[in-house]
Amino acid sequence: MRGTLCVRVLRMTSGRGNVRLDQQERVAVITPFGDVDLHNLADVEDVFAQVLSDTSTDATLLDLSEVTFADSTFLNQLIQTLSDHTSLARPLVLTGPLQSAVRRLLEITGIDTVLPLADTAHEGLQQLRADGTSATGGHTPAAGI
Repeated sequence: MRGTLCVRVLRMTSGRGNVRLDQQERVAVITPFGDVDLHNLADVEDVFAQVLSDTSTDATLLDLSEVTFADSTFLNQLIQTLSDHTSLARPLVLTGPLQSAVRRLLEITGIDTVLPLADTAHEGLQQLRADGTSATGGHTPAAGI
């Protein structure tokens, strides 16, 4: 990826887990760490809300590579996040590589067939480019993700 620019980093920490927010070009990159469950989901929810209201970004990349455990509350949040992004015509891509517990949660529930997934953050950014979003190329965000 040519000319990647990290504009800002926000790191929130709570209990057993935390979440980092970066910006690359016009893509918000959210990276939760550790366990994401009922006890610390509020931190992740706060970052999702912040990203959706941020006019300096046009797309979201959710990097799940550092999530070691996720429960049904996080799964519900992912579904809500997809809905929120779709209603705003804002592309969303989830990336890994996924830890086995997270992959299993997505596969067992079948949500891996609904959520846009890429194997790595680099591939996720390429997917956003291929969608023709303003996040990386100055075009109108693609609907339908």
